[in-house]
Amino acid sequence: MAEGVPRAGSALPAASLSSLPLAALNVRVRRRLSLFLNVRAPVAADWTVLAEAMDFEYLEIQQLEKYADPTSRLLDDWQRRPGASVGRLLELLAKLGRDDVLMELGPSIGAVGWWWWSLTNTCKARNVISRLSLHSASLQVPIRSD
Repeated sequence: MAEGVPRAGSALPAASLSSLPLAALNVRVRRRLSLFLNVRAPVAADWTVLAEAMDFEYLEIQQLEKYADPTSRLLDDWQRRPGASVGRLLELLAKLGRDDVLMELGPSIGAVGWWWWSLTNTCKARNVISRLSLHSASLQVPIRSD
């Protein structure tokens, strides 16, 4: 499902959401995710079902229940674990049938993904340029005149 998430701007490489760290999700997206998942509903997967899908143990889930916003705490704890990524979160939400969350938050998450991807590529380019300048070299970029 991660590949089907709408993205801002031009095409974002499909693999980038799977490698996008969960820390890239901004506060607004996390709060909106909490609005969907903190509510206990017998017909929809809530944060506890997501926690189980993320391989949290029963006692860990019990500890998270003590917080006013367990979804936010769940995301904070999960992002420290190996394999946690925005793409994996989207996959789990799709697996749990939370298409409502994916439809509502997909554009926001895609925009975050685009921003993160652009930021890392900009940093990589600056790194290359600074390394070239150490060796008195320069990067020549042809300018198009369409």
